[in-house]
Amino acid sequence: MNRSPACAGSQSASLLSLVLVGRRNAGKTSVANTILGKRDVQAGEKTTECVKKHGWVDGVRLVVVDTPGWSVFGLASTRRVRRELQRSTLLCWCGHRAFLLVIPTDDFSNRDQQAVEEYMSVLGHDVWKRTMVLFTWADVLRGRSIEEHIQKSGDALHKVLDKCGYRYHVFSNKRPNYSQVSELVQLVKQMCS
Repeated sequence: MNRSPACAGSQSASLLSLVLVGRRNAGKTSVANTILGKRDVQAGEKTTECVKKHGWVDGVRLVVVDTPGWSVFGLASTRRVRRELQRSTLLCWCGHRAFLLVIPTDDFSNRDQQAVEEYMSVLGHDVWKRTMVLFTWADVLRGRSIEEHIQKSGDALHKVLDKCGYRYHVFSNKRPNYSQVSELVQLVKQMCS
């Protein structure tokens, strides 16, 4: 494979690839928009194939890949979602790659946990070492901290958090602010180092 100069040597260390994965309607496209400060893709539109976008945050060059969401109720094509998840890794082949498992701060059931584990397995056996949970819909917390939400959640959410070493961050896409994006990039950089 012919690697471009952008991926050579120390320059690849300043490139961070974020692959957004999760169920349908979790807010992956809104997260991509918030991270990049763009509105190229309308939130609420169904993502049917991987969408790759570029940007910069705090001097770090980002590649953000939005993937189609899976459905715990069979509303999404399982075969297509699996194929696009596998393709997502080909879209960000240089620099550090991290997976952001986007989970809304609503109920998280055993069925959700099973779907997460099934679809994440498509990405390889070591995917959890490079995965961070990104909670969305922070406004639903209504003043509670994300730690309180996690503590009151059932075993299903704790099992997923345990798989990724309890790495997580919380986002508000309704009232986005730069500090949440900057903090996310720093947390992902720490995870990748």
